[in-house]
This record gives sequence, C-alpha cells and structure tokens, in this order.
Amino acid sequence: MNPGSRLRPLTVAAYGAPGFVLAALALTFYVFLPKYYADVLGIDLTVLGVVVLLSRVWDAVIDPAIGALSDRTRSGWGRRRPWMVAGAAPLALCFVLLVVLPRSGDPLGEGLYLGGLTFLFFLFWTMVTVPYEALGAELSFDYDERNRLLGTREGAVLAGTLIAAVIPIVVGVGSDLTGDLAQERARYLDIALIYAILVAVAVGGCVIVVRERVWAESQRPRAFLRNLAGIWRNRPFRILLGAYAVSALGFSVAATVILFYVQYVLGSTAGPFLLAVYLGIGAATVPLWIFLAQRFEKRRAWLLALGVNTAAFVPTLLLGRGDVVIFGVIVVLSALGVGGVMAIPPSMQADAIDYDEWTSGTRREGEYIGFWSIVKKLAAALSAGLAFPILDFSGYVPGLGQQAPAAIWTLRLLYVGTPCVCNLIAIAIAWRYPIDRATHAKIREEIDTRLAPSAAPLTGRA
Repeated sequence: MNPGSRLRPLTVAAYGAPGFVLAALALTFYVFLPKYYADVLGIDLTVLGVVVLLSRVWDAVIDPAIGALSDRTRSGWGRRRPWMVAGAAPLALCFVLLVVLPRSGDPLGEGLYLGGLTFLFFLFWTMVTVPYEALGAELSFDYDERNRLLGTREGAVLAGTLIAAVIPIVVGVGSDLTGDLAQERARYLDIALIYAILVAVAVGGCVIVVRERVWAESQRPRAFLRNLAGIWRNRPFRILLGAYAVSALGFSVAATVILFYVQYVLGSTAGPFLLAVYLGIGAATVPLWIFLAQRFEKRRAWLLALGVNTAAFVPTLLLGRGDVVIFGVIVVLSALGVGGVMAIPPSMQADAIDYDEWTSGTRREGEYIGFWSIVKKLAAALSAGLAFPILDFSGYVPGLGQQAPAAIWTLRLLYVGTPCVCNLIAIAIAWRYPIDRATHAKIREEIDTRLAPSAAPLTGRA
C-alpha cells in the first residue's frame, strides 16, 4: 500500500468507528451527566461547576502535550496506536466510575473524588483522541482519498452525537425523578456499560485493522517548544484554523441556546427532536460533500457548505410563537450544509500538515491536532461563557413561561445572528486558503523526491 493508493473499505470503516463512540461519550459527559449529578446524585452545583471548568482547562492543556509525545513515540506498533491502546480501557473504566459515583455526605470529599475521576477521564480521553485524529492525517497522502477517510470519521462523529442524544430518551432517562432514584442510576449505568464495551470494540478494531507508517529518522520532530513557532508560520494552517475557530464558535453558541429558542421563541418542546433531525441529515449528507470536495476542490466545497448552512438559516430570525413547522423546514435545509461544514476541514488540515513537512522536513500531526483540539474546546467553553451572561442581562427569567420581549430578541440574535455572522467571517477568512489539488501535488512531489531513498511505507499490521 503506497502513499497515494486507495484505502480498503475495511480500513476506512475501522478508522471511522472510534469517532462514533468518542462523540457519544463527549455528548453524554457534557450534556447529560451534569444534570444527572445535580438531580439524581445531589452533587452541589458550585462544586459541579468548578469541576467542569477545571476539567476543561486541564483537557486543553494536555492536548498539545500528548500530541507532541505521540509524534516522538517509537515502537513496533507505530507512534499512535500504543497511545490508543494504553488509553482505551482506562477511559472506559473512568466513564463507568463517573456514573456509579458514590455519595458520602461530605461535599468537599465528593468534589475531590469527582474532580480526580474527571481529570483521569480527560487524561485517558486525550491519550485516545489526539493520537487517533493524528493517525487519520497520515494514513493517506492522496488529496481526494483524505476526503473519504476523514469525511467518514466526521460522519461517524455526527452519527455518534445523534445516537447519544436519542438513547437517554429511549431508555427513559430523566422521565421520572420523583420516584425511585436507584432506577435512574441503573439506567445511566446501562448506558455507561454499553459505551464502555463500544470503546473497547471500536478502538480495538481500529488498532488491529489500521496500519501505520514507519518514518525516516529525518522526519521525526525533536524539541517541542522550539517547534511551536513553526506551527504559526504555517500560513495554510493559520488561515484554516482561524476560519474553523470562528465558525465553531457560532455553531457552539447555537447549540447552547437551541432548546431555549425552541421553547421560548417558538413555544414548542420539540427541540430535542429537531436537533436529532439536524444531526441525522448532517450525517447522511457527508458522502455528498465528499463527492463535491473532489469535484470542486476542498476550499470551494467548504465555502459552499458554509453558505448553504447560513443562507437557509437567516429566515429563522423572523419566526415567532407557533412557527414550528416552518422552523422544521429551515432546519432541514440548513442541515444540508452541516455535513460539509464538519467533514471537509480535517482533510484540508491534513494538506496543511503536508505543507509543514515541505517547509520543516518533519511529520508532527500530533502537535497540530493538539492545537486544533484546543480551539474546538475553547469554542465550546466560550459559547456558554458568552451566551448565558448575555441572556441573563437581557432579562431572561429561568422557568418563566413567557419571557420579556428583550429576552426573546436576544435569543433570536444569539441562536440565528451569531452563527450567521460567524460563518460569514469564516468564509472571508477561508477564501484565502491557498492549497488546491495542483498545489498539493507539487508539495507531495517535492517531499517524495527528497525522501526517495527512505520513503515511508506502511507497516505494523497486527
């Protein structure tokens, strides 16, 4: 299997599978577990808030560190898979322990226990996810094949997010918190055990089926801190990261307030269903956007996806109470672009990493993925940090059936205006992304010529 060959369908499927379960774990931890801790376990909300905040900071700090360490790993199994193997089982165990959290009656002791488990959870999470994403960037050097591989992974992420949002509803999580809370704990434990098994199966299958490259000694990065400036000097990556960060912020703000918008602006409780429709259509359209990226170039396809997602969404600003059906149509139309918004940037990112090898001579996907992860997590953190104070300042009253007009318009502007403006800014930034098919071919040709005596084959299949 040479750098430009087409990957086997089994390889693509095995690589994409962990993205499904990792997305399910993430949504469950950030969306469902906090409410479970507060309503079922009775964890102090202040303690819970501090734990979540510190865990996000810790998670962001260790991303580039684990990425850099995986870049420098030497083993018979390559440099990514040993980290995935080492992190998978502890990750699954920590997730189960987070669900069966014991009660001691001591808020400080419970907070320390929860905090310690959460920090371990994110340590093992990063040990799996950062090397896993870095592995995808180096499996193929083919311009179009990367669309198929990394688009499949992002489609699996969307599908995993959808399933994680639906499963708690199906099993009745949160349906009756006035009765036996032990039954509620049992429901969560069932979900945790299912996810733990899926982590073992998906990561294990990926490690067994997917092969890694053996890199020439000259391609291995060395000093980490001295290399950081090189990431910023990578103009294609800098442009892509800037556009992605702005777009991700708008997407995260919309996701943060969608349930508020549907309930208080439209007067409906169909928010979870509409969110599921949005994610489902997004996942289903990923193959279409993979084709369009090959047909029209990645940058153009991504700009088109951002445009479709934005243009279809603008009329939502004019909707009001009772316009649920119209909103549903808009959700469907807007969702047609979300598959491309999610699926195309990772492939462009891989091309930008090739540009780094062209200029520096080293392959350091882990470092790039680590900093990319920080941006994703900061976008999620900023969305809540900005949206909720703004909503509070507008006069929003929790639990009030009919909100004040100022709060209603604030919800409209947050849910509709923020992502639309962010997407327009992202389009303006991404317009300057310089790597197209011809440019990438020249970059790869020069790299391959330089490395001809010590080309990097694929090896290490278990």
